[in-house]
Amino acid sequence: MSVASAALLAAAMPAPALGGEPPVAPCPKGGDYRTTLSDLAGAAAVAFLGADLIVCVPDALRGGTQLLRISRLDTESPVVTPFRVNVDHAIDVAVAANGTIAVADSSGVVWVGGDVPVPADGSATRVEEWKLLVRNTAMRPAGVAWLGDRIAVSDARAREVVLVTADGLVESRLGAGALGDPRGLAVASDGTIFVADHMHDCLWRFDRGADGSYPKQPKRLAEPGFNPGQLSSPNDVFVLEREGSRCLLVADEFNHRVHVLTTDGAFVGFFGMHALVPRMGEGRIHYPRSVAVAADGVTLAVAEAFEDRVQLFGLKPEEDPVDASVNRAEFISSHFGSDAACAADLLVVHDVETEALALCDARTTPPIHMTIIGGGGAMPQRFGEVSAVGVEPATGRVWAADREHARIDVFDLAWDRAQPPVLDLFMPKLARSMDLSRLVRGTDRRAPDISDILFVQGDAGLEVLLLDRANRGIHRADARLTPKSDGWIALPEEARLPEEMARAADGRIAVADPVARRVFVREPSGEWKALAKLGWEFVRPSGVEFDERGQLVVSDAALDAVLGSNPQGARRVGERGVLDEQFFDPQSILPSPKGLIVIDRGNHRFQRFGDGFVWNLTGSLGRYYDQKRKGSPGAAPASTPDAPGASSRKGTAQ
Repeated sequence: MSVASAALLAAAMPAPALGGEPPVAPCPKGGDYRTTLSDLAGAAAVAFLGADLIVCVPDALRGGTQLLRISRLDTESPVVTPFRVNVDHAIDVAVAANGTIAVADSSGVVWVGGDVPVPADGSATRVEEWKLLVRNTAMRPAGVAWLGDRIAVSDARAREVVLVTADGLVESRLGAGALGDPRGLAVASDGTIFVADHMHDCLWRFDRGADGSYPKQPKRLAEPGFNPGQLSSPNDVFVLEREGSRCLLVADEFNHRVHVLTTDGAFVGFFGMHALVPRMGEGRIHYPRSVAVAADGVTLAVAEAFEDRVQLFGLKPEEDPVDASVNRAEFISSHFGSDAACAADLLVVHDVETEALALCDARTTPPIHMTIIGGGGAMPQRFGEVSAVGVEPATGRVWAADREHARIDVFDLAWDRAQPPVLDLFMPKLARSMDLSRLVRGTDRRAPDISDILFVQGDAGLEVLLLDRANRGIHRADARLTPKSDGWIALPEEARLPEEMARAADGRIAVADPVARRVFVREPSGEWKALAKLGWEFVRPSGVEFDERGQLVVSDAALDAVLGSNPQGARRVGERGVLDEQFFDPQSILPSPKGLIVIDRGNHRFQRFGDGFVWNLTGSLGRYYDQKRKGSPGAAPASTPDAPGASSRKGTAQ
């Protein structure tokens, strides 16, 4: 969040009431922090089962459980009991009125079941029964909710809500053409369905008719933005019904808060915002993924996958005070997205908050910010949601895949490389805009969802490789997106959500898939190999590249490390932290003139590593370090006194 956004937010906050007792309101306006449940690997979803909490932990090591039941929440020693359900990547959980649990698996599966009564003879202390209700690898479940004895599943791949009967049959599909990226969803007591749309920065409401049917097209609630009542990439929604009233609690991811809205989308309140400083600790929310309220109507659980934790709050009618950190100087200069690109001398990074691309001269230390492309919007040179970027190696043209508008925009740059880099907002010009549907025209493949772009300069001209996570393969096309005669490379069947690819000088292609927990490597012969580890077992491989020796390098966002190999064997670089050679959620890896760059998404920065993957820079759009700070791996301990006049901070990027 920018400083200007924070100032607007503070100004828009209603003034607290003066004197007297606060009014009792059925819909809360704030939340008091109670406790934190930590060490929950990638905590993605929460739901209450009576007084107990059910948590999805998709970043659990392979073979470990991904569904936990946590009891005795009101004590200092909660009890954690694992369920024994065979889930590959648990992304959401819902509990029916009778206690039956539904678990959505983003690999295309939904399980239902849970504990059943224990035999009275004492022959068993606990019995679980699970049924595989949905099995469809063409689907990518992102949310699940109970609708009587049926379930509603948000399908992020088809961009629809699917209603499934108790027998596992698809009853109907809702929201086609309206939903962008449906995530968590909730069902009210009257059957109204609410869906959080991560792409469109809104909620959708499906009202059930008198005959029990639903309209194909929903009503849109809320609008994009950073101010009260506005949403930025919401992940989940919960319907709170009490005292004859109903309101919505929203996990507002990029605004880092829980929003409270009426069922018509009007603003009621919000709380938990971490404002301008990341990881402020307990009581401050960072990238919320899921929300749920206990049967008491007061206890709120918030899952934060990035922090590997669930926080519990007590809902209250009073507003929270304005966060004092809005006036702190250590502000975040950019919310980097998971994708970036670099070719020769141009570095392109994506700011997910503004949907803009920052272009930097990569020849310098640090890379100097020169211009910006885009920003949110539907007009030319604006983006709905940037899903991939690329830079042509010979011309330096910038490619940006816009997932929302299903197009790729190509930009020319009026950049005189002989002159010192300066800020020039008129440097980029739109060269062409291309419809992504041309890649699948005449085929039975669905609309492409491009997650990475690479270029191969050959004798026949420029070839473009586009990684398609919707169809789980790679398109080969020319510079006008005309497919090659052999223009489709299918990924192995076990691929689930391919996020990034890299190409070696010898023609090998590597693809990182965080849901399949694999890196797929295609040999020049066309044969695919699936790697489950690189010295260490992959948990969430998110970025991939080949180093200067042609060896594979993989960032694992769950391990907070980069894995590689050398003649001496596998090597692991990094650990969780905020200093140099430490990471929070490392993502894209890309080559630059002075080494491999790793997008350190959670720390709102990038780090650069030279030959042998040796650290040489930590930078963002506002500040940088090219000497390791005390306390960093391989540097002096934090307690070491400073030498007279010495400083590891080398300056601020212009």
